[in-house]
Amino acid sequence: MNMEEPKRTLSREELHELVWSTPMQKLAEAYGLSDRGLAKTCGRHLVPVPPRGYWAKLEAGQPVKKTRLRSVQNKALHTIHIGVAQRRLSEGAATAIAAAKAEKTKQVEKRLKAPKADAPILEEPGENPHKSIASLVKQLRKAKSDGDGVIHAPGIVVHHRSRERSVTIMHNLARVCEDKGARLSIEGDTLQLRCELGSAVISLTEERRRIKHEPTPEEQAEYQRLKTRRDKERARNIWSFFGRIEPWPEFDIIYTGKLTLGCEGWTQGLRKSWSDGKSQTVEGSLAYFVDGVGLIFAAKAEDARIAAEKDRRRNALRHRRELAEKRAKREEQRLAYLRSVAGIRREVADLRATIDAVPKADHLPPEYRRMIEWAEGRVRELEARTTVEQIQLSLISEALYPSPDDLHDPEGDPPPKTNYWDD
Repeated sequence: MNMEEPKRTLSREELHELVWSTPMQKLAEAYGLSDRGLAKTCGRHLVPVPPRGYWAKLEAGQPVKKTRLRSVQNKALHTIHIGVAQRRLSEGAATAIAAAKAEKTKQVEKRLKAPKADAPILEEPGENPHKSIASLVKQLRKAKSDGDGVIHAPGIVVHHRSRERSVTIMHNLARVCEDKGARLSIEGDTLQLRCELGSAVISLTEERRRIKHEPTPEEQAEYQRLKTRRDKERARNIWSFFGRIEPWPEFDIIYTGKLTLGCEGWTQGLRKSWSDGKSQTVEGSLAYFVDGVGLIFAAKAEDARIAAEKDRRRNALRHRRELAEKRAKREEQRLAYLRSVAGIRREVADLRATIDAVPKADHLPPEYRRMIEWAEGRVRELEARTTVEQIQLSLISEALYPSPDDLHDPEGDPPPKTNYWDD
């Protein structure tokens, strides 16, 4: 086969023979395709391709197994158009695929629109959306889409195709909130759900997927033109092309229409989002969503109560330990004062014994007599400091035995600390 001008229309048998006789990358290059694009063409027509490592094993002389081509009943798959005309399917195949897609779209739309038995009756907002989100609806309807077709409003990031559906969801969500004693509010760039137990930022987003870009025939033609130019310039040692020259993005971002209504932030492991699925829609989950957010609020409130109780107990234990330290210090002060009184009384007793032991002579030496007089004055001074009245005044001023006792702990002494963090 002339690889410079390959045959563009093949049977399944011919394509099967080609992909098992020529490496996929080399064969794809002959048709101006990527190897992945050629592999997808084979997949669409149920033509098996060699597995990874097949050609390396074949070159190394190792045994390899060729997957046989199975017959198919669908005649639309028998003829294959590849190369520049790879996108052009036979009329029968194109009709069959279009019909299948239309039927699938019809089923999805029917499933999304069909109300559940327990789902609330949706109300179309028209030009009179709920007052709590009227400004949001205004922004949403006036929002201009970006290059990917996405529109933005506080708490909402969806494709422009989902604009009116998002308006309907927000309107009915506001109604459900009102029925359940909550409300929606716009604060800056955020959308919040508030009730007595708290508030949370909520969002409505649309799922997006990144898929490999399938180049169009026009893009393929432009690629060939650029490649030819690059090859000619490199032959003349001109390097004006750097990196990939494919005139198409490597990936396409598509928005699937699947919406998710969620509550942002940490939610203690509780469910925080409701999405379109096989058996549910966001519209049918609005009451569950509001109840779920309420449950999150209740869990946070309970966590806050438990944390506050722990802080109260921790502070109470810290206070008890401070009281215990002050009581221990006061005990030392009490003992020190009692010892000082005992010391004074011993000194008084010693001085009296000394004075009583002095001979009672009329003519004592003057210095001796002055010593005795000083000792008697010292005794009088010490006795004055240890009278009941003076001791009472000292006990009051030092607060050694207050009543009521401000350092009393009705629970007794607190447990000792076991580590640094034990308060």
